[in-house]
Amino acid sequence: MLLQESVPVKNEFGATSMEWVDYLQTRANIKFNSGNRVNQNNEIFTSYTLTFTIRYYHKVNEQMRIIYQDKKYRILAINSDRTKQSTEIIGELINE
Repeated sequence: MLLQESVPVKNEFGATSMEWVDYLQTRANIKFNSGNRVNQNNEIFTSYTLTFTIRYYHKVNEQMRIIYQDKKYRILAINSDRTKQSTEIIGELINE
């Protein structure tokens, strides 16, 4: 899995825009939580959530996003468990 963070970047005109930059690539245990299919405006959207379990010492926050199997996930919740030396991240698929 790959974690990306959003950083401000200035272009040649001095305008600032946000760009996603690779932050950390690590191994993770991935577990499927739930999924559903929604019909909105005659378009079918599938959304599902996964739980990513990584080592405790990685610094992660909710402003980052996850890339896993060429799909992007927004971080909904982060639960650090010091006794198990792990961090659980709940991510939701971003429909683009």
